[in-house]
Amino acid sequence: MHELANRLKAATGPTWEAYIHHPWINDIVEGRLSRDRLKFFLLQDLPYLADYERIYHLAFAKLTIEQHRSFRPFIQMIANFDEGQAEIELLRQLGCNDFPSDHWAALKAREGYMNHLVRIAYEGTSIQTLTAMLPCSIGFTEIGARLRDVDVSGYDPVSQQWIELYRRPFQAEHVEALLAGLEPAMAALPETEIQELERIFLRSTQHQIHVFDAAWRMEDQWPGPGSWARKG
Repeated sequence: MHELANRLKAATGPTWEAYIHHPWINDIVEGRLSRDRLKFFLLQDLPYLADYERIYHLAFAKLTIEQHRSFRPFIQMIANFDEGQAEIELLRQLGCNDFPSDHWAALKAREGYMNHLVRIAYEGTSIQTLTAMLPCSIGFTEIGARLRDVDVSGYDPVSQQWIELYRRPFQAEHVEALLAGLEPAMAALPETEIQELERIFLRSTQHQIHVFDAAWRMEDQWPGPGSWARKG
């Protein structure tokens, strides 16, 4: 992992390990995750994925010409990103065929995370925005590394397919490309701005933990009407 990633993770203290070794994640690694917990997570991931792609493009629009050259390999990778269709197919295999996937489908933890990312994208710089996205990308890659040599042949078939998304080469490749663009951009920043990036990275990691907490509990309802997550 790049020196930049190591510095950002170190700045979170124990929070990074709490994310990477969350009980939800430990259960998927060890083949114990229930279908209901996986379904809850996937239902909440779908509305996030639309913002995930938009936020990257908001960041790209703010890059300087020189920065854009450094990020070109990453931009080309993201252009082919389509995890949503894979998640929809997994949900169908889980017996869930009727669900919304727009912004209003997000429950409290997921909407909080989405709003954090959108706010950084609109109010912050391109580098701040891409840093806010890093915990999701790096975390997914590190989980894939944990799973790389795990024999999943006895796991639930839907979990096996989800695990293959963690283990696919694209995960590590796109993180490498993202960090390769970020490192020269950050090298030119004063220390005070790098410390701000550390705070942004930490807050995104904290939001990730809340998202997995909700999926672990399978409970994150809004009060009143519109609590749809029990459908399916």
